[in-house]
Amino acid sequence: MKFVLLSLFFTLSAFTSLFAQTVDDLIFITEEYPPFNFAVDGKEQGIATDTLLEMVKLVGAHQTREDIGSFQWARGYNAALKIKDVLLFSTTRTAAREKLFKWVGPIIRSEIVLFARKDRHLSLNSLDEITLKKLRVGVVLNDVGEQTLLERGVKRKQIYRYNKGLHLAEMLQKGRIDLLAYGKLVTLWNLKTLGFKPDDYEAIYSLKQAEYYYALNHKTDDQIVNQLQAALDQLKKSGAFDRIVDHYID
Repeated sequence: MKFVLLSLFFTLSAFTSLFAQTVDDLIFITEEYPPFNFAVDGKEQGIATDTLLEMVKLVGAHQTREDIGSFQWARGYNAALKIKDVLLFSTTRTAAREKLFKWVGPIIRSEIVLFARKDRHLSLNSLDEITLKKLRVGVVLNDVGEQTLLERGVKRKQIYRYNKGLHLAEMLQKGRIDLLAYGKLVTLWNLKTLGFKPDDYEAIYSLKQAEYYYALNHKTDDQIVNQLQAALDQLKKSGAFDRIVDHYID
């Protein structure tokens, strides 16, 4: 029922606020962003997904993998901005986003980089060279990679927007973009998934060191936010979180 209502929001833009009283009433939204959140045979998993489900158990709630909806990033991000009690993950916490959401985390540290094919022999000393060299940079719509490039003065005409990180990797391989701005671990995972050799690519510029969080709509009850934060802290203290990470990262 939650995702039927959410679909109505996307198609009709007429969604009214939900009023959650417990963690069980939250709407969980994610995207394909392995190894942090992704689906296998229709079941959501990954570091952030498994961690969230363990947090749910600790607070006495009852959501399962079947209660997690997966959307393209821009749609999920828009929902978290506008719909009360939506929880979106994994979300990079930035200064620009700070007041837009309430935050639970950090989950794990991230690095956003510019990837290139090694056979292109590209290098960057500054982001100004993207414009000077007329390079095409692929980004996921509304992702932190796009936002960081724009904040740091890269011209919009140099930026090519896609809906999924997997598409970015494919476009880089085909030479339709010169650079890919995305999470380092996620890009390496996507290249492997597509059957490409990660050693044929290189990160030529680090855009941002940041951390992934669970982002909740800013109207979410503070008590719910605090419950989830306490549960995450407990998982990290007990070592359970490290075991989840080790399951996905060699």
